Amino acid sequence: MEILLRLISVLHRIFRYILGPLFYILSTTDVTLSGTKLQKIGNSLNLESATKLAEKIRNGEVRSEDAVGAFGFRTRRMNAFLNAVVEDRYVKADEEAYAVDQMVASGIKSPEELAKEKPLFGVPVTIAQACKVEGMSYNVGCVLREGRKADRDGKAVALLRKAGAIPLVISNQSELCIGPETHNLLSGRTINPYCRQSSVGGASGGEAALISSGASVIGLGTDFAGSIQIPAMFTGIFGHKPTPGVISAEGHYGETSDEENNKILGVGFLARYAEDLPLLMSVLAEDKGSLLKLEKPVNMKHVRVLFIDQPSKSLGLPRINKEIKEIMQKAANYLANSCGCQSQMVPMRFKEMKNIPEIASSILFSKKGIPDIFSEVDIENPKVRPNLIVEFLKSLVGLSRHSTGALGFTILKVTNCTITESKAKEYVKEGEVLKKNILECLGDDGVLLFPTFPTTAHYHRESIFQTLSFSYSALISALGLPATHVPMGLNKKGLPIGIQVVAAPYQDRLCFAVAKELENGFGGWVPPPSL
Repeated sequence: MEILLRLISVLHRIFRYILGPLFYILSTTDVTLSGTKLQKIGNSLNLESATKLAEKIRNGEVRSEDAVGAFGFRTRRMNAFLNAVVEDRYVKADEEAYAVDQMVASGIKSPEELAKEKPLFGVPVTIAQACKVEGMSYNVGCVLREGRKADRDGKAVALLRKAGAIPLVISNQSELCIGPETHNLLSGRTINPYCRQSSVGGASGGEAALISSGASVIGLGTDFAGSIQIPAMFTGIFGHKPTPGVISAEGHYGETSDEENNKILGVGFLARYAEDLPLLMSVLAEDKGSLLKLEKPVNMKHVRVLFIDQPSKSLGLPRINKEIKEIMQKAANYLANSCGCQSQMVPMRFKEMKNIPEIASSILFSKKGIPDIFSEVDIENPKVRPNLIVEFLKSLVGLSRHSTGALGFTILKVTNCTITESKAKEYVKEGEVLKKNILECLGDDGVLLFPTFPTTAHYHRESIFQTLSFSYSALISALGLPATHVPMGLNKKGLPIGIQVVAAPYQDRLCFAVAKELENGFGGWVPPPSL
């Protein structure tokens, strides 16, 4: 445990308590919020899962044009409130939907053939900006990349298209995918549909906001240190961080020639319904899908469930909210009593977890592929590298060309969270031991219920004092374990609450099966209220 890091965390907690009213006021007066109200979902097509929507389209029960129109209309309406869309392709999507309907009407392919060859035929999808969509915005929220367009589809996007999906809009992200909140100086701040003062997290917050508000049903997101799980948690939907390397990172911002780095900063997906998770994985995994055995049914009576409601009580590590602990216990009991899972449901702790922040940061920051905030060349001053601390301070008063979140993350990366190089190596080794111990407990038939985030969504900008709160999801990413965030309803204040289901590498199907059972038992996604 690093005393300096933990003391900083304690100070952060004090500052959060003192400055809480200020964050609330700033969130309330944000210019993107004025005068717009969230509207309830009026079209039943917006409530269909991608699986059912694709089935109805290929059977001729629903036209793809109507589906694209319904989601396009909802996206336009919701974006006035959410500020989640960077660029749309409504006209092209309509043309592609018309072609889908013509093909279905022609009968050239039977519904069974389409289900096999194009399982997402005619379904509109949304894509986080870090994933290349040919001809669409690819600035990734960076002022120095303004006007940049994608030269081609990234591999994951190409696979969705091959499966028949129709990209509808490009969604907002944090700058270069490295900020803890979905905010940048080009597209602004994305709003949480459940509470306008609350953050959607980062980096895939635009996707999460669109999906949870009914403006999308499935989408691609950025996977790094909780970049999918935390936005899913804050907006009450499912988010899956896959086994590293299963989904190609080709065409995703930050990709390198180093495959190990691409496993850390890669692609995952978000969905409103659990039944869409295995479908998306089968499409995106492509030739590596056989390693996942997605077609093999999961017998819940053979699944062992472990849970950790408070991994550690070490100094400075944020405590897990009481409501989250309670919902985790309820989930464990439900899986045992209603689903017949094996009852290894005693709180389990691993001694290495007292160093969760140190292990996570040491592993993640040792990778070379993490985007550098100053890697983009300033045409006006191509040889000048700005001073990081000066830029951070300037960002606090709106004078920097970079967002505070991205600069703050870069400070953590450069300083390795105050951990020396020699100690970082020790924590990396400790992480290897922790992973080995977890895998021994999980085997090929176990899942671990684990906190996604210690609290529900916080106020906008408040993440600056939440550094160690991101450690829980960051640890799972650093250890290279697949995880699905599962929504478990709303708390007393009406904010989404949930947990993540973790499995051993290539056992993603266990995450999906447990997610589906928990959706059945607790209701899954809850529509945001009309405000």
